[in-house]
Amino acid sequence: MTNAFPGWDWDDPDGLAVHLDGFSERVATCKSLEPAPAGLPRDHQGFRELGLTGIEFAAFRTAHPEGLGTDLAALTSPDATTEPGTLYRVDGDRWFTRLDISQPLPFADASVDWVYAEHLIEHVTMPVAVGWLREARRVLRPGGVLRITTPDLARYLVGYATSDGFLAKHRRRLSTLGFGPPMPQRPAFLVNQIFRHFGHQWIYDLDELRHVLTRAGFEPGQIRHCAYRQGLRADVADLDTALRTDETIYVEADR
Repeated sequence: MTNAFPGWDWDDPDGLAVHLDGFSERVATCKSLEPAPAGLPRDHQGFRELGLTGIEFAAFRTAHPEGLGTDLAALTSPDATTEPGTLYRVDGDRWFTRLDISQPLPFADASVDWVYAEHLIEHVTMPVAVGWLREARRVLRPGGVLRITTPDLARYLVGYATSDGFLAKHRRRLSTLGFGPPMPQRPAFLVNQIFRHFGHQWIYDLDELRHVLTRAGFEPGQIRHCAYRQGLRADVADLDTALRTDETIYVEADR
């Protein structure tokens, strides 16, 4: 099976960057892209005129019918490629724009009712994460909710310390995705990969998420640990995908 992935070496995460970029390019495709003549929505009224209530980060095609999908990478169709600063209609039924979360968001204060990001925060350094969360808080309307999910460091370390089967299950799950050849079975490798592979920069447990959220301006009483698809807004919590429940921590913060 390894021959199907020439040059793939799990022990060399930096060397896998080219393979990962190729995988991302294959995923970031759609049938049609239509630039919106009016451009990006800039405030709450602009969002509402487009039928939008919130933003999903790291999503080429958000599952929320009232969500604006965003990603740093380009989305491509047979005839077009997205450019930063432009709003696009994707396949006739979703909105998308390219955003860099290391930069200020191009929206006014109190523009949206919710913000969602699944497995994004671990891909940036802590200073970038805090700046992005501060911006997310700024664009939320009073009573709005931020929901973030990310790999749970505690789950990995418990799995390593107790040999409870989590690491083996996680390895099998990734293997079924065809995302490279099967990972090594070594427990230390399976912990290290969450730190060193997939472009990850910082791995969180609940306390670490509370830390970055409070640094971003959320009050401790506004932050809560949630379960899979359980939260303040069912439509937002339903964006959680079943694929990652074995390793994921779910946290919300109110505005």
